Formats: sequence, structure tokens, C-alpha cells
Amino acid sequence: MVKIKEQKLLTKEEYLKHLPIIKELRPDELNETSDLFHIEKITKGKYVFEDGGSCIWIYFVCEGRVKLLTHSSEGRDFILRMVSKNDIISDNGILFERNNECRYSAKAHETSVVAKITSSDLMSILEHRPELFKFYSEIIDNHLSESYISLRNMAFEKVERRIARHLIQFAKNTGEKTDYGIKLGVKLSRQEIANLTGTTIETAIRVMSKYKKQKIVREIEGCIYISDRHKLVLIAEDL
Repeated sequence: MVKIKEQKLLTKEEYLKHLPIIKELRPDELNETSDLFHIEKITKGKYVFEDGGSCIWIYFVCEGRVKLLTHSSEGRDFILRMVSKNDIISDNGILFERNNECRYSAKAHETSVVAKITSSDLMSILEHRPELFKFYSEIIDNHLSESYISLRNMAFEKVERRIARHLIQFAKNTGEKTDYGIKLGVKLSRQEIANLTGTTIETAIRVMSKYKKQKIVREIEGCIYISDRHKLVLIAEDL
């Protein structure tokens, strides 16, 4: 995968025309509203915004991946969702509630490019084009469904099944077929796997080691490959 730092930044218009909701605007509307957007490059490991901070922006991921995090009182992180290219970070409750405090943190999983617009400016666009609310609602509905499934899995499913399901989801969203199996397009450390599935790093290490011994997954240069997707699906579905 080509790293963002090796790419030349595109123009604002080139980024915007591929973004959800915004891509539905007519060319003249896009030209009229492009000045409302700000393009930022966020290096790997840097925060887009932090929990508890002032939050008046709606963010779109133009390139790279951003992980949404919440933090426990003991200092543990939990990954709520991984936001990929041409997706939106908008569920901080600021669009309608005008809540100026971020409810979670957003951190660049890899060097990324984001476009941001104030909630009031996005609301103005939606008010002038009410039909765009449909696209916004569909995005939020998908995000909520993912959140409900994740919460249900953490409450009732075994850790092995939770990890298997996340690996399958990443394969579906980012996977690339290779001679070694399906290569996940996102690098995940054991700690990140633990944070995604609500378990400890020790358990994540144990489960991934088990999958490697069973030749279900393999790792090459820090990248995870799914060698036997069928077996992983059987674990994920508890068959």
C-alpha cells in the first residue's frame, strides 16, 4: 500500500468530490462551498481531536485511516471504530445538539488526510439540499449498526470469536488477495487487537498465536494475512 507521505497532496476539490454527501453536490454547488472546508494532513499517531476537547468540526477522511478511541479511568483505550478513506466522523452529537465537547478521541492510525467543516456550515448545506439528509442518515445508520454489533459481541461472545469477526471485517473492507492469503490493508498490533475487542493484550497474543499455529493466519513484515478464511469464518460463526 502506498503511504500518504509519499504521495503529492491533491487539490481541495479533488478530495471533496469523492467524499460522502459532498459528492452529491452539483459542480457549481461544490465550487460555492469548497471554501468552507479545510484540508489537513495528520501524521501517524497524532490526534485529529481528543476526548473532552472543544469540538465544532465534522471530519471526513480523504486518505489513510483514523481510529476512534475512548479511554477508561484506568488508562486503557478501546477502539470504537476504524474510519477509512471516504468515510465520515460525525457522531459526536454536535450537528444537532450543538455539543461543543468531543465524546471520544480520533487518532491517525496511519498518516492521513482529513477534510473538516464546521457543524453549522454542514447544517447550512443540508438545509439548502434537504435530500442530502438521506445520505447522511444512511451513513449514521451504518455506524450505529456497527456499534450495536460490537457491543453485543463484547457482551456475549467469546474472545476468539470477537477477534475472528474483526479480522474478517478488515479483510472485507481492506483485504487484498495475495499468494499468501488475504492481506489486511491495515496493520494491527496486538494491543490494537485487544483494544478493538475489549480484551487484554495477553489474551490477544494468545489467540493470535493459536490462529498462527492452526495456519489460519500468518504475519509477514508486520502485516496480517488470512491463510484459511474458511476456518476463520467457522470460528466467527461458532460452527
